[in-house]
Amino acid sequence: MWCVRSAYRLHLPGVRGPLFEVGWGHLFQGQSFVSTPDPPGDHAPPHGTDNMKISTQRADNETPRFPGLPARIWRRSLSPLDRVSHMVSPEFISPEIQALRSAGVNQEDMQIGHSATLNSGEPPDTPGQDSDLQPSLDNEPEWLDPQGAPFKSGDLIVSEFKKRHYTEFKKMFLLKPSGKLTSNWGAISHADIEGKLPGQKFRTSTGFELLLKRPTLDEYVTMMKRGPTISYPKDIAAMLMMMDINPGDTVLEAGSGSGGMSLFLSRAVGSEGRVYSFDVRADHQAIAKNNFQRWMNAWTNRCRKPWPDNVSFINKDITNALSDIKSVTFDAVALDMLNPQVALPVILQNLKQGAVCAAYLANITQVIDLLEGIRSCQLFLVCEKIVEVSYKDWLVAPSVRKDGSISPRVEPEKNIESDPEYLEQPENEESDSDAQNPSVEIKPFGQVPYIARPLPWQTGHTAFLVQLRKFKPALKYSDPEKPRSI
Repeated sequence: MWCVRSAYRLHLPGVRGPLFEVGWGHLFQGQSFVSTPDPPGDHAPPHGTDNMKISTQRADNETPRFPGLPARIWRRSLSPLDRVSHMVSPEFISPEIQALRSAGVNQEDMQIGHSATLNSGEPPDTPGQDSDLQPSLDNEPEWLDPQGAPFKSGDLIVSEFKKRHYTEFKKMFLLKPSGKLTSNWGAISHADIEGKLPGQKFRTSTGFELLLKRPTLDEYVTMMKRGPTISYPKDIAAMLMMMDINPGDTVLEAGSGSGGMSLFLSRAVGSEGRVYSFDVRADHQAIAKNNFQRWMNAWTNRCRKPWPDNVSFINKDITNALSDIKSVTFDAVALDMLNPQVALPVILQNLKQGAVCAAYLANITQVIDLLEGIRSCQLFLVCEKIVEVSYKDWLVAPSVRKDGSISPRVEPEKNIESDPEYLEQPENEESDSDAQNPSVEIKPFGQVPYIARPLPWQTGHTAFLVQLRKFKPALKYSDPEKPRSI
């Protein structure tokens, strides 16, 4: 039995020292190894073993010496560029890559693969036919979301214009067959957008460039039509972590608002879960339903798998909803209302033991009233944490002048008296020639100064988040002083 110690040294059990040395390439090519004794010399074999020298010979008519070893991997190109290019559709490959592929850059790897094919009897692979690397479009899963699919009618699109480092225009609109995007920076026809890929810049009628992309759920919630103040995505994400929502859970939401929390809960519970959203005001719930339906339609238009229709909007006060939820047990509860302590006695009996109730409160006085209501009503809820999520936007970008050129890097000040070489330099010598003509060449890495500072406008306080957990009290004893009997 052969024992492999390294890539080039092969040993036999019970024999000291290497029997022979050979590269891995010989193992996978099916060559035969003929051992011939060395001529007598100064180098004697250790421990009295016969020193053997190995010579490799091609044996085309013999079977591979190591048929169990995978020879297929050595027929692939070792170039990452060539291997990745096989995973890309041919129409997206540049002419340079196609020329390199057709010219056969890795001739040595191709020769090794050809010799291994002759020995193994397998037909050689042609470029683009590697089943392990080439994606199959016929077996594409139905749930795949084509983020890179071209724009089509019915898609939600976000247009954005930045001047230097700041966003001056951002708008979300629905792509229609006969429509036009108008702004102070010019207009773009919807017909010119349809069929183009997302993440592309379009030039308006006045010459400005707008970036067009598909909105994320974060962007949609912050840009959709509002009735009441929305729950910001930073707070929603913290509440989802508090409640520890998993696919298939049943969640109660008190206060539909504008529908932002409902969308995130719908995605968290998935198609197997359910969300019950209550709101006392019909106008607020109508806005939430419209926003939810708009996002669901846009998602279905761009993705083969539809967005799960798992949210039940109920226009009723949560304190009078006992008849609607008496047969439902909830894995989590999200409260976004003025007086959540009023609704807790009603929904607590339907909340699972150990489950979390997360409250979204704008003022600290509401937090005090909530805790006081729990204490006075003697509810079996423990307050685990009260947090305020902070969020800060930063600007990190190259330092650019008003004319668009890169600012020159300022050398540190030197002590003239202690550095005589500094005195020999001419006074009017230009230290940065690229500053006069920035388009000559790109400056090398580390030669461009950067600015890093918080943006002048920030998102301030939005809400306090309270995490409450339902618990079961311990057994009470009539005489606390009496020791417990085991």
